[in-house]
Amino acid sequence: MALREIPGTKGDLYSIISVSIFYLYFTREEAMKRKVIIVLIAVTITSIAASEEKIQFTNTYNPRVFSYTLKKDESNIFSLLINSSEEEEKEAFEIDAKLCAAARYNSANLAKKGDVPKKLETTALRPLLWSYGVYDFQYLPTAFIYKTEESLKDSIKVFLHTISKRGFFNCGVGVSDFKDEKKIATIICSKRVIDTFDIPKIMNIGSYLNLEFKIRSGYKDPILYFSPPSGEVKKIAPAISERGEFSYSYELSGGDGKYLVQIITQGKNGVEAVFLVPIYVGVSLSDIKKEMLTYINIEDNTKNVSVEVARDMLLKAINYERKKVNLTPLKLNQKLCSIALSKSKAMAEKQLFGHEIEQHKLEELLKSENIQFNKASENIGLNSSPRMAHFLFMSSPAHRSNILNSMFSEVGIGIYKAGDEDAQWFITEIFLMPKEL
Repeated sequence: MALREIPGTKGDLYSIISVSIFYLYFTREEAMKRKVIIVLIAVTITSIAASEEKIQFTNTYNPRVFSYTLKKDESNIFSLLINSSEEEEKEAFEIDAKLCAAARYNSANLAKKGDVPKKLETTALRPLLWSYGVYDFQYLPTAFIYKTEESLKDSIKVFLHTISKRGFFNCGVGVSDFKDEKKIATIICSKRVIDTFDIPKIMNIGSYLNLEFKIRSGYKDPILYFSPPSGEVKKIAPAISERGEFSYSYELSGGDGKYLVQIITQGKNGVEAVFLVPIYVGVSLSDIKKEMLTYINIEDNTKNVSVEVARDMLLKAINYERKKVNLTPLKLNQKLCSIALSKSKAMAEKQLFGHEIEQHKLEELLKSENIQFNKASENIGLNSSPRMAHFLFMSSPAHRSNILNSMFSEVGIGIYKAGDEDAQWFITEIFLMPKEL
């Protein structure tokens, strides 16, 4: 990915325009007037070019170059993001053309609606990102209205604080004009760990999905999760080449419907879900659009419930999903709930999100409480509400496989609500197969 800046010459342009207008007004020579008009046209074109920057995004596997032009306002926001991250000694962002395209679309859509929500739902944006070929599992968006440079800086500072320790590397910025000389900006940051081809959205039954990819430095041991329309989950370790590239070929033979492909890797804070893409077989475009709307039109009345009510709701939701596939319900284990709560609270206080944050690895926590087990696993979520967390768990093959694992008989649910208005819900679900004594 390369960023090419067309240098601006704002002061010189004003001087040239002033002199040109002077000559047009006072000169009587037609030849001189024609020359001045040509100069003014050239200056206008140059001034437009000087307000834009060209981004070229090149995928490692895809020779097609995705080019994108940043508007002046968007370039300004990106510069502020870079400067702010450097001041706070954070890892520098990489501008991403596809994220920029999605961000600009979102800003234009919000301007058309005439309103900006207090908080963008990450779930609602996922179909938009998929449509632009963005398959990162972890991302965080924000949108805000601004008019002055100061209000813009304040909004950026708040956003940077939100993502301060979460390791987002890639960034897209989109700006749209709004009423009363105001503007709407959308910023989408994601954690780009997987580099792969553009993946077809629609394929034929019996065809093969040939997946080749590289993983970002600092990550290792990728595992693939394939889920056909039936909802079953197949876990596979991909082949690795001498060049450090991973590959796997998967036959789409599970009938018509939506297939999900997910990649899990080992990061510095433990296992992480880093990639998710849907593939549709035997499904019309109109049906795909309807299915995508389920991500957008989620009725959510759980944002203001108490932690105790939220825990009961999640337990009922888990057992409802298990009942649908003829599995026995999970029993709530209070000791596991205490452990899960300590994990959620630690993530909130440290502003870290991971399975293996310091002193809170699952196996160590269980052993410290003298809990004997044959098998244990956990789901962790950071969401705007309990309902949204459960929806995302069930939309992720790796997380859903824990909820629908027939070997588990007990569960502990720990919820920590950080903040009041626009609260963040840190949720930990621990699944257990106790050891028979």
